[in-house]
Amino acid sequence: MKRPSLYSILVVFICALPRTTLAVSWLEQRSAHFVVRYQQGEDKLASFLLKRGEKTREDIERDIGTTPPQPTLIYLVPSWDALQGALPDAPPPTWCVGVAYPSQNLIILRSPRSVRGGGTDLEEVLRHEYAHLALAHALKGNHPPRWLDEGFAILYSRGWSISWAFVLGRGVMTKQLIPLAHLADGFPTDQYQAELAYAQSFSLVSYIKTELGPNALHRLMRGLSYGLDIETALKQATGQGLKGLERRWQEELKRRFNLISVVTSFFSFWFVATLLFLLSYWLKRRKARRIREAWEQEEDHAKNPPPPGSAGGGLENTSA
Repeated sequence: MKRPSLYSILVVFICALPRTTLAVSWLEQRSAHFVVRYQQGEDKLASFLLKRGEKTREDIERDIGTTPPQPTLIYLVPSWDALQGALPDAPPPTWCVGVAYPSQNLIILRSPRSVRGGGTDLEEVLRHEYAHLALAHALKGNHPPRWLDEGFAILYSRGWSISWAFVLGRGVMTKQLIPLAHLADGFPTDQYQAELAYAQSFSLVSYIKTELGPNALHRLMRGLSYGLDIETALKQATGQGLKGLERRWQEELKRRFNLISVVTSFFSFWFVATLLFLLSYWLKRRKARRIREAWEQEEDHAKNPPPPGSAGGGLENTSA
């Protein structure tokens, strides 16, 4: 499978964790609701994950009223080979940087240091995977449609960006939007279709949350947690079934993108959209580089500590 051009698109594999993962010796840091296990040299990354994990938990609990039982265990693996070794038999795509296991309240993340170019936004990946855990916990083990699961995770990890507008606009204008019924159990493996599936999922979940009333998404989740099928849960939450919701959402997309096409020519729209997408990508890479440089400076400081009596602090490391 080719690596998607939208690098932040993530694939989540829900399955059992091999026991071999737990047999490795790990360093460990803890916070109130998280445990991070990692290899030597990743101390600052682990500390960063604890801080951002607590913030992510607060955000999601405030919005949906529930979070996974504590503590959530996070493994920060040092390489692609290590990530493959921690996963089931079927290996993930080479661009995979995170996986979540709701049944075990577990997240496995690939260290940005092992990613070519180092462009991984580790906080975004963490928020995405933790959102999967939170939704699974809120639904009490009942299986949501894939578009809801991924749309919810993207809502709390990435949010709207010009890249989503680019993909959705292309889908609307070429009349190639994927029917939601085809996104219930899985996503396409084709690169373009997969990108469109993720963009549609995020757009639809955002539409439910922002356009159908402040409690529509909560009501939908509550209905699914009671074991209702998606059709019944949607009717109770929004007053319409899947086809009716899909029709209204697509009409809103067409209105939005048709308005853009009236204001600008087809060529200028895609030219500007491409430039904005490239700018967004460049800014994201620069942010990741700055975070990486800050980690390296902190690690250099740790290797050459200040004289006794100066201020210091940090989380204690132990062996797991």
